[in-house]
Amino acid sequence: MKKVSATPYSFHPALKFGDIDRALPERVKECLSVNSKMASDRPVTNKFINSPESCVDDNLRGLVASNPLLHLHPQHRVVTVRPTEDTGKVAVIGGGGSGHEPFAAGFVGEGMLDGAVAGGIFASPPTGNVLYAITHLYKYNSGGVLVLIGNYTGDRLNFGKAIEKAKIAGIKVEGVIVGEDVASSHNKTGGRGMCAEVYLYKMCGALAAQGASLEEVRNLAVESSNYMATLGVCLSPCSLPGQAPLFEISRGMMELGVGVHGEAGISKVELGTAREVVSLVLGKIVEHLNLTSGHSVTAMVNNLGGTSILEMNIISKEIKEYLENKQITLERLYSGHMKSSLEMHGFQICLLHLAPEHAAGWLRLLDTDTSALAWPAPAPVRAGGGVGDYEDATVQTSDEKVATGPSLSSSEQSLLRDCLKTASEALIQNVELLNRLDSGCGDGDCGNTLKRFSLAILEYIRTASMEYPSNVLWDLSEIAERDMGGTSGGIYSLGLSAASQALASANCNDVASWLLAWDSATRAISKYGGAEPGDRTMLDSLQTAAVAFKENLSLDMKSLVRAAADAAERGAVTTAGMTASAGRASYVSSAYHGDEDAGARAVAIWLQAIFNCISKQL
Repeated sequence: MKKVSATPYSFHPALKFGDIDRALPERVKECLSVNSKMASDRPVTNKFINSPESCVDDNLRGLVASNPLLHLHPQHRVVTVRPTEDTGKVAVIGGGGSGHEPFAAGFVGEGMLDGAVAGGIFASPPTGNVLYAITHLYKYNSGGVLVLIGNYTGDRLNFGKAIEKAKIAGIKVEGVIVGEDVASSHNKTGGRGMCAEVYLYKMCGALAAQGASLEEVRNLAVESSNYMATLGVCLSPCSLPGQAPLFEISRGMMELGVGVHGEAGISKVELGTAREVVSLVLGKIVEHLNLTSGHSVTAMVNNLGGTSILEMNIISKEIKEYLENKQITLERLYSGHMKSSLEMHGFQICLLHLAPEHAAGWLRLLDTDTSALAWPAPAPVRAGGGVGDYEDATVQTSDEKVATGPSLSSSEQSLLRDCLKTASEALIQNVELLNRLDSGCGDGDCGNTLKRFSLAILEYIRTASMEYPSNVLWDLSEIAERDMGGTSGGIYSLGLSAASQALASANCNDVASWLLAWDSATRAISKYGGAEPGDRTMLDSLQTAAVAFKENLSLDMKSLVRAAADAAERGAVTTAGMTASAGRASYVSSAYHGDEDAGARAVAIWLQAIFNCISKQL
């Protein structure tokens, strides 16, 4: 088994699979086609909910009502074990978007997760809520906090910034990004995080309960994730509350390589018998993990939401028989809802390769008792329960401006205010353009998201002091985190906070200091977003403009800003037709990539607005 090294927040997948379609029988292969029927033509799916707006919070309240071992912190959508005093051990945290139940809050309990953070339906939770969970659990677990993060851009950004904020506040915390999906393993940032996260919840939680150190628990997560791989199929899609199904599947067909956020697969294939489907899926996983006769595994069958128990039992039977025929020993078989996709009719299979040097230890961790009710083992019911918040645990990171950096003159303050106003107004004027560009390979709300950010900035600059630009950038970072939300909020928040810290350490207000801040922002976005220039993201405009700025420092200021503005435009234009290697666009067919990237165009819009504002005042 080939190992892949890992560092905090770095993705550490198993072997690269390459193009999954190459192994499919020709008789069942079809080209991935764009669904020509608009979602608006399909009827809204009925669900037993009170309202789409309240369903996440109602779900969490129902969870704690049925499990008296849990405690809900409703203002932060955080579920934890009930604290009493400092355990001295390491706390393990998971989380992500809702709609995947029982993931992740259903796996909170003694010997498993200490806490989980819930976002909106299929949406990453905001940084502040993640930070609250880390801070609260550290108060009762002085051994430290391990945060397990699914390999999705929004989760990487929002969980990543929360970890960085917690470290600034002196909290002992580490994070590990998990991604084992075979279908997307060829992506630059690695495979998506699927149900293998549940394996890690169990193993890391059990090891932490035994008194292991933060380093030991983190190393277990890194090492074991190299031995996991998941692949799934579905017969019908799910639908978000109050909406129509996300896509369509023709009768007699299925989607191979589906995700857990309602995504279609990477290939449409003919539906066969349960035996044929399991053989197809396991064949890919066995090849991906380089499993051969004599190896041992555990298997997890993850119900994506709408698959009957009858079908799940048949699938389990076929998994056992397939592995027996391959002379691969099946040590444990877990079946049920682990990380669902609302009501999607489908399933995933995840194999954990039990290498000889790890087998005994990992099985002991998997077999250790837990009170988490969603794990397929009985748990005792104890008295207790309730709903409340521990607001005293919240870290006030807005005070972490340890240095103010250089100050601006009155005229420079006026220019900064005008630049922010002009950039915000330009984004607001281009809402429809950005939404349209985002609709092909995103969720069509890039313009709306940036409009919320822009309106908040316009309100902020009415009264805020512009004297210290490092403080202004930090405030903008907090505004992005609070008012934008989702992946875009995480990206802009991380970039602006990194730029703020760079300026706070500068000695003077000169071009070199601002270039350093610019570079720091780009590196932070790349680090947590997993993208680089050329991957069809906002970095293509941001970095292209930065390079042009550096290369033209010998010019007069008006020529310099014009060169940078032109470069930003080129950076956005060149994204048209690029193959996305990172971010949400990388998960969909390249057929959707014919136009410019919305994020890159947005950067070009506000950069050009800023440069034009500077040029007019020279």
